[in-house]
Amino acid sequence: MARVLIVEDDPASMDLALRIVRLEKHEPITTADGETALAVARAVRPDLILLDLHIPRLDGWGFVAKFRQDEAAKRVPVIAVSASATPPERDRALRTGCDDFLAKPYYPEQLRAILEKHLPRKPALAERR
Repeated sequence: MARVLIVEDDPASMDLALRIVRLEKHEPITTADGETALAVARAVRPDLILLDLHIPRLDGWGFVAKFRQDEAAKRVPVIAVSASATPPERDRALRTGCDDFLAKPYYPEQLRAILEKHLPRKPALAERR
């Protein structure tokens, strides 16, 4: 089970992400603004971060820039999530330090694929033998 930090200020988008993360058997941790997310990410050390780029108190780009200053944070996948799914927005997110980009609104299958891509499942005990 991986810990997934969901940084989202829209209640409907948060609810969808929470349901999918739980269905995929991961532990969700939630925040609604960038400053709180930065403190939580440093304290909890999540395995993956779903980051809405347009959040209050510290936007997604500011969050990534500050978060990536920590050496351990460089190994944590950060997935940018945005309703402004233009090529420049996507490119800026990836150049800033995000590992992937998910356009809103997204289908549950799209988020599942992102989680699977960046959080490979550990083999079951029987498979490891």
